[in-house]
Amino acid sequence: MAHAGGSCDPALAGAGTRLTLTTTPDPRDEATPPSEDESTTANSRPEAEPGPDPEPEPEPGEQSAAPGVSEAVGGVRAAFMRMLDAHITLLRAELAITGKELGIILGLALGAVVIAVLAAILLYVGSFLFFGELLFGSMGWGIIHGTLLAAAVVGFVAINLAGGQVGRYGWGAAIGVAVAVVFAAVLLSNVGNTGGEAIKDRLSDTFVTEDLPFGEAWLVTLSGLVLGGLVALIIAAVIGWRSQLRGGALIGASVAGFLLGGFVGAIWLSTRYAAPDGVLGLAITIGFLTWIIAGAILAARAGFDPEARYANLVPRESIAAFEQTKDFMSEQWERQKNRMLGR
Repeated sequence: MAHAGGSCDPALAGAGTRLTLTTTPDPRDEATPPSEDESTTANSRPEAEPGPDPEPEPEPGEQSAAPGVSEAVGGVRAAFMRMLDAHITLLRAELAITGKELGIILGLALGAVVIAVLAAILLYVGSFLFFGELLFGSMGWGIIHGTLLAAAVVGFVAINLAGGQVGRYGWGAAIGVAVAVVFAAVLLSNVGNTGGEAIKDRLSDTFVTEDLPFGEAWLVTLSGLVLGGLVALIIAAVIGWRSQLRGGALIGASVAGFLLGGFVGAIWLSTRYAAPDGVLGLAITIGFLTWIIAGAILAARAGFDPEARYANLVPRESIAAFEQTKDFMSEQWERQKNRMLGR
Protein backbone atom coordinates (compact mmCIF):
# COMPACT_ATOMS: atom_id res chain seq x y z
CA MET A 1 0.00 0.00 0.00
CA ALA A 2 1.29 3.47 -0.78
CA HIS A 3 2.06 5.78 2.00
CA ALA A 4 1.77 9.50 2.03
CA GLY A 5 4.63 11.40 0.68
CA GLY A 6 4.95 9.13 -2.46
CA SER A 7 7.11 6.38 -0.98
CA CYS A 8 6.44 2.68 -0.30
CA ASP A 9 8.01 -0.18 1.53
CA PRO A 10 10.75 -1.79 -0.49
CA ALA A 11 9.67 -5.30 0.60
CA LEU A 12 6.13 -4.70 -0.57
CA ALA A 13 7.39 -3.29 -3.83
CA GLY A 14 9.42 -6.44 -4.55
CA ALA A 15 6.58 -8.72 -3.61
CA GLY A 16 4.12 -6.87 -5.81
CA THR A 17 6.10 -7.71 -8.90
CA ARG A 18 5.63 -11.43 -8.18
CA LEU A 19 1.87 -11.39 -7.58
CA THR A 20 -0.21 -13.86 -9.63
CA LEU A 21 -3.97 -14.00 -10.17
CA THR A 22 -5.63 -17.09 -8.70
CA THR A 23 -9.30 -17.96 -8.54
CA THR A 24 -10.63 -18.63 -5.15
CA PRO A 25 -13.65 -20.94 -5.20
CA ASP A 26 -16.79 -19.60 -3.68
CA PRO A 27 -18.30 -21.86 -1.03
CA ARG A 28 -21.73 -21.04 -2.34
CA ASP A 29 -20.95 -22.54 -5.74
CA GLU A 30 -20.57 -26.01 -4.27
CA ALA A 31 -24.01 -25.83 -2.75
CA THR A 32 -25.62 -24.69 -6.03
CA PRO A 33 -26.51 -27.66 -8.35
CA PRO A 34 -25.50 -27.45 -12.03
CA SER A 35 -27.99 -26.18 -14.47
CA GLU A 36 -29.78 -28.35 -17.01
CA ASP A 37 -27.78 -27.00 -19.94
CA GLU A 38 -24.52 -27.75 -18.25
CA SER A 39 -25.65 -31.32 -17.48
CA THR A 40 -26.69 -31.87 -21.05
CA THR A 41 -23.37 -30.60 -22.37
CA ALA A 42 -21.39 -32.77 -19.98
CA ASN A 43 -23.39 -35.90 -20.89
CA SER A 44 -23.05 -35.29 -24.63
CA ARG A 45 -19.23 -35.54 -24.60
CA PRO A 46 -18.03 -38.80 -26.17
CA GLU A 47 -16.13 -41.17 -24.02
CA ALA A 48 -12.54 -41.79 -25.02
CA GLU A 49 -11.99 -45.21 -26.67
CA PRO A 50 -9.52 -47.48 -24.91
CA GLY A 51 -6.12 -47.72 -26.66
CA PRO A 52 -4.55 -50.97 -27.83
CA ASP A 53 -2.87 -53.14 -25.31
CA PRO A 54 0.85 -52.69 -25.29
CA GLU A 55 2.75 -55.54 -26.93
CA PRO A 56 4.61 -57.74 -24.51
CA GLU A 57 8.31 -57.29 -24.69
CA PRO A 58 10.25 -60.43 -25.70
CA GLU A 59 12.06 -62.18 -22.95
CA PRO A 60 15.84 -61.89 -22.92
CA GLY A 61 17.54 -64.51 -25.13
CA GLU A 62 14.48 -65.00 -27.37
CA GLN A 63 14.58 -63.24 -30.73
CA SER A 64 11.54 -63.75 -32.94
CA ALA A 65 11.88 -63.44 -36.69
CA ALA A 66 10.47 -60.38 -38.33
CA PRO A 67 7.10 -60.98 -39.98
CA GLY A 68 8.46 -60.39 -43.57
CA VAL A 69 11.66 -62.51 -43.52
CA SER A 70 10.05 -65.84 -44.55
CA GLU A 71 8.10 -64.15 -47.33
CA ALA A 72 11.28 -62.47 -48.59
CA VAL A 73 13.21 -65.74 -48.52
CA GLY A 74 10.40 -67.50 -50.37
CA GLY A 75 10.32 -64.78 -53.00
CA VAL A 76 14.07 -64.97 -53.53
CA ARG A 77 13.90 -68.76 -53.81
CA ALA A 78 11.06 -68.59 -56.32
CA ALA A 79 12.96 -66.02 -58.37
CA PHE A 80 16.09 -68.17 -58.29
CA MET A 81 14.12 -71.23 -59.42
CA ARG A 82 12.53 -69.28 -62.27
CA MET A 83 15.94 -68.05 -63.35
CA LEU A 84 17.36 -71.58 -63.12
CA ASP A 85 14.48 -72.99 -65.18
CA ALA A 86 15.08 -70.33 -67.79
CA HIS A 87 18.77 -71.23 -68.00
CA ILE A 88 17.97 -74.94 -68.25
CA THR A 89 15.42 -74.32 -71.00
CA LEU A 90 17.96 -72.23 -72.91
CA LEU A 91 20.62 -74.89 -72.44
CA ARG A 92 18.28 -77.60 -73.71
CA ALA A 93 17.47 -75.58 -76.80
CA GLU A 94 21.15 -74.96 -77.50
CA LEU A 95 22.02 -78.62 -76.87
CA ALA A 96 19.35 -79.68 -79.34
CA ILE A 97 20.92 -77.44 -81.97
CA THR A 98 24.38 -78.68 -81.02
CA GLY A 99 23.26 -82.32 -81.27
CA LYS A 100 21.83 -81.71 -84.71
CA GLU A 101 25.01 -80.05 -85.91
CA LEU A 102 27.12 -82.78 -84.30
CA GLY A 103 25.09 -85.44 -86.09
CA ILE A 104 25.67 -83.69 -89.40
CA ILE A 105 29.39 -83.38 -88.71
CA LEU A 106 29.72 -87.04 -87.68
CA GLY A 107 27.74 -88.17 -90.70
CA LEU A 108 29.93 -86.18 -93.07
CA ALA A 109 33.10 -87.39 -91.34
CA LEU A 110 31.94 -91.03 -91.45
CA GLY A 111 31.05 -90.71 -95.11
CA ALA A 112 34.47 -89.22 -95.86
CA VAL A 113 36.20 -92.03 -93.96
CA VAL A 114 34.23 -94.69 -95.83
CA ILE A 115 35.07 -93.11 -99.17
CA ALA A 116 38.74 -92.84 -98.15
CA VAL A 117 38.82 -96.52 -97.17
CA LEU A 118 37.23 -97.50 -100.47
CA ALA A 119 39.75 -95.35 -102.33
CA ALA A 120 42.61 -96.97 -100.40
CA ILE A 121 41.31 -100.44 -101.24
CA LEU A 122 40.92 -99.48 -104.87
CA LEU A 123 44.43 -98.05 -104.93
CA TYR A 124 45.91 -101.12 -103.24
CA VAL A 125 44.20 -103.67 -105.46
CA GLY A 126 44.51 -101.61 -108.61
CA SER A 127 48.21 -101.00 -108.07
CA PHE A 128 48.97 -104.70 -107.71
CA LEU A 129 46.88 -105.53 -110.76
CA PHE A 130 48.49 -102.78 -112.81
CA PHE A 131 52.09 -103.62 -111.89
CA GLY A 132 51.38 -107.35 -112.20
CA GLU A 133 50.37 -106.81 -115.80
CA LEU A 134 53.12 -104.27 -116.50
CA LEU A 135 56.08 -106.02 -114.87
CA PHE A 136 55.23 -109.70 -114.90
CA GLY A 137 52.92 -109.99 -117.89
CA SER A 138 49.79 -111.04 -115.95
CA MET A 139 47.41 -109.49 -113.44
CA GLY A 140 47.35 -112.86 -111.70
CA TRP A 141 50.81 -112.17 -110.33
CA GLY A 142 49.51 -108.91 -108.89
CA ILE A 143 46.66 -110.68 -107.10
CA ILE A 144 49.05 -113.28 -105.64
CA HIS A 145 51.60 -110.71 -104.50
CA GLY A 146 48.98 -108.43 -102.95
CA THR A 147 47.42 -111.30 -101.05
CA LEU A 148 50.76 -112.58 -99.75
CA LEU A 149 51.85 -109.08 -98.66
CA ALA A 150 48.63 -108.65 -96.69
CA ALA A 151 49.16 -112.06 -95.08
CA ALA A 152 52.73 -111.10 -94.12
CA VAL A 153 51.55 -107.87 -92.46
CA VAL A 154 48.82 -109.78 -90.62
CA GLY A 155 51.57 -112.12 -89.42
CA PHE A 156 53.33 -109.15 -87.79
CA VAL A 157 50.15 -108.24 -85.93
CA ALA A 158 49.44 -111.84 -84.93
CA ILE A 159 52.94 -112.34 -83.51
CA ASN A 160 52.69 -109.13 -81.53
CA LEU A 161 49.26 -109.94 -80.10
CA ALA A 162 50.38 -113.45 -79.17
CA GLY A 163 53.25 -112.05 -77.13
CA GLY A 164 55.98 -113.17 -79.52
CA GLN A 165 59.10 -111.40 -80.66
CA VAL A 166 58.29 -109.31 -83.71
CA GLY A 167 62.00 -108.91 -84.44
CA ARG A 168 62.28 -112.63 -85.10
CA TYR A 169 59.43 -112.40 -87.57
CA GLY A 170 61.24 -109.49 -89.20
CA TRP A 171 64.26 -111.74 -89.76
CA GLY A 172 61.90 -113.91 -91.77
CA ALA A 173 61.40 -110.98 -94.15
CA ALA A 174 65.16 -110.70 -94.63
CA ILE A 175 65.40 -114.42 -95.34
CA GLY A 176 62.53 -114.14 -97.82
CA VAL A 177 64.27 -111.35 -99.74
CA ALA A 178 67.49 -113.36 -99.92
CA VAL A 179 65.66 -116.46 -101.13
CA ALA A 180 63.78 -114.47 -103.78
CA VAL A 181 67.00 -112.95 -105.14
CA VAL A 182 68.83 -116.29 -105.26
CA PHE A 183 65.81 -118.03 -106.76
CA ALA A 184 65.45 -115.43 -109.51
CA ALA A 185 69.17 -115.55 -110.29
CA VAL A 186 69.15 -119.33 -110.49
CA LEU A 187 66.10 -119.48 -112.73
CA LEU A 188 67.22 -116.71 -115.05
CA SER A 189 70.60 -118.35 -115.48
CA ASN A 190 68.85 -121.57 -116.58
CA VAL A 191 71.54 -123.51 -114.81
CA GLY A 192 68.97 -126.12 -113.80
CA ASN A 193 67.80 -126.77 -117.31
CA THR A 194 71.37 -126.84 -118.63
CA GLY A 195 72.31 -129.36 -115.96
CA GLY A 196 69.23 -131.42 -116.69
CA GLU A 197 70.10 -131.58 -120.39
CA ALA A 198 73.63 -132.59 -119.52
CA ILE A 199 72.38 -135.41 -117.32
CA LYS A 200 70.07 -136.62 -120.10
CA ASP A 201 72.91 -136.67 -122.63
CA ARG A 202 75.14 -138.59 -120.22
CA LEU A 203 72.42 -141.17 -119.55
CA SER A 204 71.72 -141.48 -123.26
CA ASP A 205 75.39 -142.24 -123.92
CA THR A 206 75.61 -144.76 -121.09
CA PHE A 207 72.25 -146.49 -121.34
CA VAL A 208 69.78 -147.22 -124.09
CA THR A 209 67.19 -144.62 -123.20
CA GLU A 210 65.15 -144.94 -126.36
CA ASP A 211 63.47 -148.07 -125.00
CA LEU A 212 62.22 -146.39 -121.82
CA PRO A 213 58.39 -146.52 -121.46
CA PHE A 214 58.09 -142.80 -120.81
CA GLY A 215 60.48 -141.78 -123.56
CA GLU A 216 63.76 -139.94 -123.59
CA ALA A 217 62.09 -136.53 -123.20
CA TRP A 218 61.13 -137.26 -119.60
CA LEU A 219 64.69 -137.95 -118.48
CA VAL A 220 65.24 -134.33 -117.51
CA THR A 221 62.06 -134.17 -115.45
CA LEU A 222 62.82 -137.47 -113.77
CA SER A 223 66.34 -136.35 -112.98
CA GLY A 224 65.05 -133.17 -111.40
CA LEU A 225 62.54 -135.13 -109.35
CA VAL A 226 65.15 -137.47 -107.96
CA LEU A 227 67.86 -134.91 -107.32
CA GLY A 228 65.51 -132.30 -105.86
CA GLY A 229 63.80 -134.89 -103.70
CA LEU A 230 67.04 -136.23 -102.28
CA VAL A 231 68.42 -132.80 -101.45
CA ALA A 232 65.17 -131.73 -99.80
CA LEU A 233 64.93 -135.02 -97.89
CA ILE A 234 68.38 -134.51 -96.37
CA ILE A 235 67.59 -130.92 -95.41
CA ALA A 236 64.24 -131.88 -93.87
CA ALA A 237 65.81 -134.75 -91.91
CA VAL A 238 68.51 -132.50 -90.44
CA ILE A 239 66.04 -129.79 -89.49
CA GLY A 240 63.67 -132.36 -87.98
CA TRP A 241 66.42 -133.98 -85.94
CA ARG A 242 67.58 -130.63 -84.55
CA SER A 243 63.98 -129.81 -83.72
CA GLN A 244 63.77 -132.90 -81.49
CA LEU A 245 61.65 -134.87 -83.95
CA ARG A 246 61.92 -138.61 -83.58
CA GLY A 247 60.31 -141.70 -85.00
CA GLY A 248 57.28 -141.23 -87.17
CA ALA A 249 57.43 -137.44 -86.98
CA LEU A 250 60.95 -137.41 -88.38
CA ILE A 251 60.02 -139.85 -91.15
CA GLY A 252 56.98 -137.77 -92.06
CA ALA A 253 59.03 -134.59 -92.26
CA SER A 254 61.60 -136.31 -94.45
CA VAL A 255 58.96 -137.66 -96.83
CA ALA A 256 57.31 -134.25 -97.09
CA GLY A 257 60.70 -132.73 -97.87
CA PHE A 258 61.35 -135.31 -100.56
CA LEU A 259 58.01 -134.67 -102.27
CA LEU A 260 58.36 -130.91 -102.14
CA GLY A 261 61.97 -130.97 -103.30
CA GLY A 262 61.19 -133.41 -106.07
CA PHE A 263 58.37 -131.23 -107.36
CA VAL A 264 60.56 -128.11 -107.40
CA GLY A 265 63.52 -129.99 -108.93
CA ALA A 266 61.41 -131.50 -111.68
CA ILE A 267 60.06 -128.12 -112.72
CA TRP A 268 63.44 -126.42 -112.39
CA LEU A 269 65.42 -128.88 -114.50
CA SER A 270 62.78 -129.39 -117.16
CA THR A 271 61.94 -125.75 -117.82
CA ARG A 272 64.03 -123.22 -119.69
CA TYR A 273 63.15 -119.67 -118.71
CA ALA A 274 63.49 -117.22 -121.55
CA ALA A 275 61.11 -114.53 -120.27
CA PRO A 276 62.40 -112.77 -117.14
CA ASP A 277 59.02 -111.33 -116.15
CA GLY A 278 57.51 -114.68 -115.25
CA VAL A 279 60.65 -115.66 -113.38
CA LEU A 280 60.57 -112.47 -111.31
CA GLY A 281 56.89 -112.98 -110.48
CA LEU A 282 57.59 -116.51 -109.31
CA ALA A 283 60.66 -115.40 -107.34
CA ILE A 284 58.69 -112.72 -105.50
CA THR A 285 55.99 -115.26 -104.69
CA ILE A 286 58.59 -117.64 -103.26
CA GLY A 287 60.09 -114.76 -101.28
CA PHE A 288 56.76 -113.86 -99.66
CA LEU A 289 56.06 -117.47 -98.76
CA THR A 290 59.55 -117.82 -97.28
CA TRP A 291 59.04 -114.66 -95.24
CA ILE A 292 55.79 -115.90 -93.71
CA ILE A 293 56.97 -119.45 -93.01
CA ALA A 294 60.47 -118.64 -91.79
CA GLY A 295 59.27 -115.70 -89.68
CA ALA A 296 56.62 -117.85 -88.02
CA ILE A 297 59.15 -120.59 -87.27
CA LEU A 298 61.68 -118.14 -85.78
CA ALA A 299 59.01 -116.46 -83.65
CA ALA A 300 57.70 -119.81 -82.44
CA ARG A 301 61.18 -120.96 -81.47
CA ALA A 302 61.68 -117.75 -79.46
CA GLY A 303 58.45 -118.47 -77.60
CA PHE A 304 55.31 -116.54 -76.75
CA ASP A 305 54.60 -114.73 -73.49
CA PRO A 306 51.06 -113.31 -73.48
CA GLU A 307 51.27 -112.41 -69.78
CA ALA A 308 54.23 -110.10 -70.37
CA ARG A 309 52.57 -108.67 -73.49
CA TYR A 310 49.45 -107.60 -71.59
CA ALA A 311 51.13 -106.79 -68.27
CA ASN A 312 50.58 -103.05 -68.73
CA LEU A 313 46.82 -103.56 -68.83
CA VAL A 314 46.82 -104.35 -65.11
CA PRO A 315 47.24 -101.31 -62.78
CA ARG A 316 49.75 -103.07 -60.54
CA GLU A 317 51.07 -99.94 -58.83
CA SER A 318 47.57 -98.73 -58.00
CA ILE A 319 46.67 -102.15 -56.61
CA ALA A 320 49.82 -102.20 -54.48
CA ALA A 321 49.13 -98.68 -53.20
CA PHE A 322 45.55 -99.65 -52.38
CA GLU A 323 46.74 -102.68 -50.45
CA GLN A 324 49.17 -100.53 -48.47
CA THR A 325 46.44 -98.01 -47.69
CA LYS A 326 44.12 -100.82 -46.65
CA ASP A 327 46.72 -102.27 -44.29
CA PHE A 328 47.43 -98.85 -42.82
CA MET A 329 43.74 -98.12 -42.23
CA SER A 330 43.24 -101.54 -40.64
CA GLU A 331 46.16 -100.90 -38.30
CA GLN A 332 44.82 -97.48 -37.35
CA TRP A 333 41.36 -98.92 -36.76
CA GLU A 334 42.68 -101.61 -34.46
CA ARG A 335 44.71 -99.04 -32.55
CA GLN A 336 41.75 -96.70 -32.09
CA LYS A 337 39.47 -99.58 -31.11
CA ASN A 338 41.90 -100.78 -28.46
CA ARG A 339 42.27 -97.25 -27.16
CA MET A 340 38.51 -96.79 -26.85
CA LEU A 341 38.13 -100.14 -25.12
CA GLY A 342 40.93 -99.26 -22.73
CA ARG A 343 43.18 -102.11 -23.74
